[in-house]
Amino acid sequence: MNEVFFDGIASFSDWGLYLTSLTIDAPKPKEIYVEIPNGDGALDLTEALTGEVHYESRPFEAVFAIKPETYSVDLVRWLIGYLNGKQRTIRTKEEPGYYLVGRCATSLKNDGVLAILTVKATCHPWKYKNAPTVVNSTIGATGTTTLNLTNERKRVIPTITASAAVTIGFNGQTISVNAGTQRLTNIALSYGDNALTITGAEGTTVLFEYQEGAL
Repeated sequence: MNEVFFDGIASFSDWGLYLTSLTIDAPKPKEIYVEIPNGDGALDLTEALTGEVHYESRPFEAVFAIKPETYSVDLVRWLIGYLNGKQRTIRTKEEPGYYLVGRCATSLKNDGVLAILTVKATCHPWKYKNAPTVVNSTIGATGTTTLNLTNERKRVIPTITASAAVTIGFNGQTISVNAGTQRLTNIALSYGDNALTITGAEGTTVLFEYQEGAL
């Protein structure tokens, strides 16, 4: 049975709702164009400010049928109270490795035979991986180690935890990293492969943790 999970509560297994349709649209890019007087076309400024494309919220809609043997006023009251206006983590069986975050709105139709509950949500544009990505590395006898951190579409700044001070080579820069936990704006992971070179004392451990987001 296909179902939707709202903060871990299953629409069918926990509530007895039959999922009849599910729509998760792609987020629209925030395009910025400036018309050029006396010129052809328009000037595309979509990536001018940050060098990347930003997106509008992602629309979500799930329609559920509530059969007469399951329907009750108390159940409907509880469902609306739990979902309507609330921000929830939303998962589906179609993409078990990812989740959405969105604020829900509910509507109910009941013709006396079958009740239809519609749940819409305005979600973050990203489909987040269920668990943060964690990569740990230990510097060997050469004093240098290389890493490749793969990342989904959302640009992300990883949390770096080093057991001792190191330097990290990234995107043509040499960046000093102190012992402890920190996030550095000049180490931001792009879509795909991100190569790093770490230099420090033998035995030093460096851990990278980051939340990936896909479109």
